[in-house]
Amino acid sequence: MSVDTPTRTAAAPAAAAAATAPGLKKTLGVRQGVVMALANMSPTVSIGLGLGLIGMEVGTSLPAAFLIACLPILGIAVGYARLSERDPNAGTTYIWVRRALGPWLGFMVGWIGVACSILFLAYGTQLAGQFTLGVVHELGGSVDPGNMKYATVIGILWAVGITWTAVRGVDVAARVQGILFGFAALVVVIVCVFAFAGWGDGGATNDFSAHWFNPFGFDNTTVLATGVLLCAYNFWGWETAFSVSEENVDKKVAGKAGLISIAIAVALFVFAAAAFERALSADEFAEYGANALPYLSDKIFGGPGALIAYLAMLLSTIACLQSSVIGGARLTMAMGRNGVLGKSWARLHPKHRTPAISTYRTVAISLVIAAAGTALGKLTDVIMATVTAVGILVSFGYGVTGVACVMIFRRELRRSVRNFLTLGLLPGLAGVALLLLGGYMVYSQWTSVDTIAFDAENGRFLTVVPLSIIAVGIPIAAWNRFVRKPDYFTLPRSVDPDSPAEIG
Repeated sequence: MSVDTPTRTAAAPAAAAAATAPGLKKTLGVRQGVVMALANMSPTVSIGLGLGLIGMEVGTSLPAAFLIACLPILGIAVGYARLSERDPNAGTTYIWVRRALGPWLGFMVGWIGVACSILFLAYGTQLAGQFTLGVVHELGGSVDPGNMKYATVIGILWAVGITWTAVRGVDVAARVQGILFGFAALVVVIVCVFAFAGWGDGGATNDFSAHWFNPFGFDNTTVLATGVLLCAYNFWGWETAFSVSEENVDKKVAGKAGLISIAIAVALFVFAAAAFERALSADEFAEYGANALPYLSDKIFGGPGALIAYLAMLLSTIACLQSSVIGGARLTMAMGRNGVLGKSWARLHPKHRTPAISTYRTVAISLVIAAAGTALGKLTDVIMATVTAVGILVSFGYGVTGVACVMIFRRELRRSVRNFLTLGLLPGLAGVALLLLGGYMVYSQWTSVDTIAFDAENGRFLTVVPLSIIAVGIPIAAWNRFVRKPDYFTLPRSVDPDSPAEIG
């Protein structure tokens, strides 16, 4: 879809041409959207890897952190649903923010989205390698699962296969993701049920406590902000349901899929958090946080427990990487169509009608970063560093989108209570909350140390990385605006706010 057209009469021929030109195949329904969103969020990997690490930060308030974090995410998702229903576009926020707040901010949101996708793919490939080594180790292999170099090489091999399936089509990818994620989710649920009930060899370590769900039970404001931001990051990926909206069979598919996937993820996260609190002591969180699920599985089931846990996380990571590749490639495809990236980024595969060039290039850049990331230290430290950096960027992108939703629909807020809630209050409050949360995280990380160092545990380094990504986007935006002068920067934002062709 092209960017906003200057007049309604000009928009009509463009729309007619777009309807007849060969483009992305419309094959996806709500079920496929839910599968891809859940695969990208990958709650099973987050439970296996992230819950233990977050638990180290927030202590016994782990379930409360997820309950608080889901509120702004749901508010933003409601706004996404209404925006996508009006304008189903692969560019999503990159297009919507332009129409509400101008091309400069719109481009920056798109730039941040691309950067987040690439950063995630970079450390996601290392995760796939780590979990592969974990499976091999449990089968008797001697290689340490935390070996960065081996994990990166194996992850790159996985990325090549994932890229091949992504290019073949989203319907094929959705079927593969459904199988992989389904198995992983089943394993995680079984482990958490046993842990919560106190069954198995390990038994329950702690008695159930309502304090775990108390939003006022955090030790201090910094712990609250850190925990909520890390938990909010674990929901990142639900917007994949919207990135494939041009391939959906109906305009309402993306909104339904996004909200359903978040609801399922909330249930999994909160239950798993409670199960971890029941089964693990503070010392176990501290020692096994980065491998909490394999440790817990081994504690409950003995010998084969850790093997099954590593296998579940491996399959879920593969599904997550595949979904992330699909979402990231569609954003760069949209930016290529609008001329802010080279037109070749928008080129579709002649047979499968997928953005092949965008897919290949996005993955290639991420693999270069993954190889470079081996210099940062231990894999667990690199993961936490990336999660923190991407969490700050994601909070900014979500926050701006919430504000953009209010601006786009400002003339419709008084038409009904539903409009006021879903177009104004919920996305607006959620957007402001996430912007404040990201800002506070920048402040707390920066003030946590006195000097900056190239170290995955250095707070100032963790702050400089996301801020540098934003800073690099500014001259690129300026070069586009004043040198390349694509339509994205030169055409008016909107002429007729009531025209779906104009405001999405």
